[in-house]
Amino acid sequence: MSRLPGWVLGLAVAFGVAVFWAEAAPSARQQAAVRTLGRKATAAEQLYRDGKVDEAAAAVGQLARDFEELVKEAAQEPDLVRLLEPVRGQLERLYALLELEGIELPPLAKFPEPTGDSSGGTSFTRQVAPILVAKCGRCHIDQQRGMFSMASYTALMRGSEAGRVIVPKDGNGSRMIELIEAGDMPRGGARITPDELALLKNWINEGARYDGQDPNQPLASLVPASGGNASGPMLSVVQATGKETVSFARDLAPILVQQCLGCHGEGNGQPGGRLNMATFSNLLRGGESGPPWVPGKPDDSLLVQKLKGTAGGQRMPRGRPPLPDESIAKFAKWIEEGAAFDGLGADVATRRVAAVAQALAASHEELAAQRLARAQEYWQLSMPGVQPDVVQTEQLIVVGNIGPKSLEELAKGAEQTAARVAALLKAPGGKLSVKGKIVLFVFDSRYHYGEFGRMVEQRQLPADWRGHWRFDVVDAYGAMVGSRSDESDAQVLVAQVLAGTYVASLGSVPGWFAEGASRMVAARLAPRDPRIAAWDSQLSSILPLLQQPDDFLTGKLPADAADLCAYRFTSFLLMRDARRFSNLLRGIADGWAFDQAFQRVYGATPNQLAALWYQSEWRGGRR
Repeated sequence: MSRLPGWVLGLAVAFGVAVFWAEAAPSARQQAAVRTLGRKATAAEQLYRDGKVDEAAAAVGQLARDFEELVKEAAQEPDLVRLLEPVRGQLERLYALLELEGIELPPLAKFPEPTGDSSGGTSFTRQVAPILVAKCGRCHIDQQRGMFSMASYTALMRGSEAGRVIVPKDGNGSRMIELIEAGDMPRGGARITPDELALLKNWINEGARYDGQDPNQPLASLVPASGGNASGPMLSVVQATGKETVSFARDLAPILVQQCLGCHGEGNGQPGGRLNMATFSNLLRGGESGPPWVPGKPDDSLLVQKLKGTAGGQRMPRGRPPLPDESIAKFAKWIEEGAAFDGLGADVATRRVAAVAQALAASHEELAAQRLARAQEYWQLSMPGVQPDVVQTEQLIVVGNIGPKSLEELAKGAEQTAARVAALLKAPGGKLSVKGKIVLFVFDSRYHYGEFGRMVEQRQLPADWRGHWRFDVVDAYGAMVGSRSDESDAQVLVAQVLAGTYVASLGSVPGWFAEGASRMVAARLAPRDPRIAAWDSQLSSILPLLQQPDDFLTGKLPADAADLCAYRFTSFLLMRDARRFSNLLRGIADGWAFDQAFQRVYGATPNQLAALWYQSEWRGGRR
């Protein structure tokens, strides 16, 4: 018999069910001790809910000491760690609640970390990363096929928009393993061998841990051989400070797009010199001749030498006139200043990085014209040969095929809905003033809406979706299925996509907050809409899945479940204190980073307040 997954053990502990093992297992004494801890933690949680905060704190303090003793035993008994995990989740929830009450508690004992050495642990950096780079890199490191990137450990664990692909401690239940075993992945390259598959499963079953220094480090940089000649120092992402005189996104990415990507990254064949510039992560890997630059030393950097024609071989760009001296000087100055990166993300396409920089520099009118032209391109991509109707309002560009009269009516209603959304979110001037306007795609059928997702966004939209939004400065749009018969139903969708796009446009907003706000606005404006009732009813089946209240913030839930939790959490923030919620939005719009603005307004982090939200849902009978 194989070891049982952690969630099964959690249920066994919670319900006092005996678990039988074919291998060495925690002793009867240890199992009984864990069950006792679980019951006492539940009792302490009840004390807190009853308002007996001091008694709860005393109970938790003793529980922490008892927990620490068992953790010490777990250093020699890995299966005891699995048994203790649900209890630790209970204690962490209690810690978060009591810390908000101003109560200091002793540090909660940590589980022993796997060593990642010959004692049995699997090393991600030395064993797993080489497999992923060699077998999956072309589609999911060099590119983001299926909206899934594994350019770094962080990206890998984030998964795709459909949810996680790796579930720590559940190798057989992880989507990536399922696809490999089914023969569906990897596509178009070397297959995963049985030994490699076993190693991947072992790594996941051991907890899918990262044993490097920086989980955001490009995966390819962990595997020197993958870049050809690995002579010279391996490069990593250096984040820009804002004090640099040359910007990669604004000054260099457009040059790479215009002059270099044809040979170095976007063709179907091998990029020239095995140097791929399709993303910054790829560029860091270098090519056959080694790293492209030496930070701080432009004269010693291969990139500058190739552009000047002072290195061996042909001057770059190949088959084109040399770059102007001022352009080469920008590359040299950028390297001299540390070769810092200021784009959306190191694994975002270089073409997109350049487009975002261009959008930021454009005026409102220029960006609106660009978005209209791009909207026409997107439409033809999803519905070739079909000319859409276009209606422009003060705040919107509405593109659709539901008929000119229906589109006019929907656009007029959408402008009114935008005013209602603006009022609810306390938008300045009562308008959703998104630079370059918001594009609204309206499709006459669920099929055409699905084709938009497949052709434009390269993903399969969930079957129950009728609308969604996207914002990344270049694009600011909502896409939805229009309704010829029920205008009010259509405007609920309009409210949802406009709210999400507007909130995302304010600044450094995490996706969960923008999506939560979009659904919250729809629920506030149309509380009797059937979709709203469905969202609320589904929450009761999601809450039991939370090992910790903030699981929906940390990528530990499937995307759909996380979105529903984000919706309820955002609604909780608004209903708890509408003034603070407005101040949060205002702070983000004024340039504060989201986490800073949230801490400043609420005096706590989103993860800490998630504990209070979880308790409010519990009290509301949703568990």
